[in-house]
Amino acid sequence: MAQRNDQIFQLSLTEIAFTITFLLLLLLGYLVFKEETERQAAEAELAKVQSADRATAALHTAKSEISALLKGAGIANPDEFISSLVSAADVRGERDQLRQRVDDLDAKLTALEELKTRLEQAALTLRPEIIQDEVLSALALQDQVRAAVEQSITEPLKPTNVSASSSVTAKPASVPAVSSSTSKSVRDKQALTAVRQALATTSELRRQLKEKLAKELPVGKEDQTIQEVVLAAKGYGDLTHAGQSPETMKKENSDLRGQVAFLKNRLDARGGRDYPPCWADETGKVEFLFSVEVRPDAVAVAPAWPARREAAARVLPGIDAVLSGPHSNQSFISKIQGIFNWSKAQDPECRHYVQLKSTITDAVQSDRARLMVENFFYKVESRR
Repeated sequence: MAQRNDQIFQLSLTEIAFTITFLLLLLLGYLVFKEETERQAAEAELAKVQSADRATAALHTAKSEISALLKGAGIANPDEFISSLVSAADVRGERDQLRQRVDDLDAKLTALEELKTRLEQAALTLRPEIIQDEVLSALALQDQVRAAVEQSITEPLKPTNVSASSSVTAKPASVPAVSSSTSKSVRDKQALTAVRQALATTSELRRQLKEKLAKELPVGKEDQTIQEVVLAAKGYGDLTHAGQSPETMKKENSDLRGQVAFLKNRLDARGGRDYPPCWADETGKVEFLFSVEVRPDAVAVAPAWPARREAAARVLPGIDAVLSGPHSNQSFISKIQGIFNWSKAQDPECRHYVQLKSTITDAVQSDRARLMVENFFYKVESRR
């Protein structure tokens, strides 16, 4: 009979049993350690809770005792009083912080005061004569300004002449009268106001001259410049009151120059027409009003004026009706009458020029249509 072998994987059953027992002991020890740790943590948490409960109970007890004492002292609302005490504690904390900031700023201010004192001492030591001269100049300037202001008040119709050192050339717009009893401080304030007004007026005048007229304000010629500006403004006002704006006069002058140039060209050429063109540029070149096309059954009118004549063309009498065609011959004559009357009323009397084109094949009918247009306009006819 064969002998039994109690080995498994080269290990005896006894060795395997000891190994399993050891592992079980290790696992048991870990479980015990874990439970102990959790128990200690639970006890610590319980102790905290118990401590908090005891503290809460103590606080409630203290609050009840304080409330009882406060009620006994005659305070009707102990809770509100306790809240005010807590708020006062917070305010005390903020007060302490602010006090610390004030102390810090005070220390910085003390340091700055010491620095200022040292600088003043150094200035007095190094430049006493310069400071004295500056003080004397400032006092002299103050006297000159005050005298100029008082003179401008007592003599408003005469220009004020102040020396160059004062740099004051303009009279203030309105300064209250200075009586002999007015205190020195009030007079100084009035003088300062007058100087500020004069500087502001001079600065604005210089800016306007530069921006509007591209001119500078010459030093020492302020009165002359102001007189020129006032005279120009007066001339502008006279033109406005007379019913003619400078823009209108500029346009009329431009038209007259064009008409004179046209007439001169006509005389030089020993020929021409009876009236100058209503529109011509300054070189005498004619500017057209319409482009007119005569057809067998109608007359078509279209704008032919240059862009710069747009506004002038749109205000001619009946311009919209004329451009609303085509028209019959009789309708054309009636609608063009207003513009023709306008040209006759000008001084000097003028005629508008038109560009004429004819699509009429019959010679007699074409000549009649051409003469109809020539009764109202001067024409330049395009060749077929």
